[in-house]
Amino acid sequence: NWKIKVRIIRLWKVPNYNNPNVVDSIELVLVDEKGSRIQASIRKTVMQRFSNTVKEGSCRIIAKFGLISNIGKHKATNHSYKLNFFFKTVVKECEDVHLPLHGLNFTSFAQILKNEIDDSVLVGMNFNILNRSINNFIYIIIKFTCCIYLTPDVIDEVTAIGDLIDVSKDSKPNYKLVIELDDLEYVPI
Repeated sequence: NWKIKVRIIRLWKVPNYNNPNVVDSIELVLVDEKGSRIQASIRKTVMQRFSNTVKEGSCRIIAKFGLISNIGKHKATNHSYKLNFFFKTVVKECEDVHLPLHGLNFTSFAQILKNEIDDSVLVGMNFNILNRSINNFIYIIIKFTCCIYLTPDVIDEVTAIGDLIDVSKDSKPNYKLVIELDDLEYVPI
């Protein structure tokens, strides 16, 4: 019967594979006062109960939840477990004292290029380009091609964005967007 105090640092809706207009779950990345991150899932059956109480950037006390092993091909954190919301789960607003604004986990580009990281964990990227956040572009890459899997959060400069390429197969929409990044030493990646 655990109770945790966390900040919701990322929140996204996962569409149904066969019908992208239907949301199957709400996924969250939570960070505690020590900077530890854990992914949380709110399944379709309880989504309505929690959709107004979970907001990206907000701090919450969460109790009466379940834990499952964080296994799978694509993970949002490298934590061993994943938190599941149930109908009995309690979510309360709280003050954000001592809770980090983010849960960034930086690594060197040398480690990335040498493949010294867990490539099953999705990357978190934030960039500004032409005064617009590039999060939508990253969402397109993750949603349509699932081609970015890095443990660390990456801060780079976007130096070029290619055209959105349609690589659909068997009537299933699938797109690829190529972006060019320079690292902190202005070396293209």
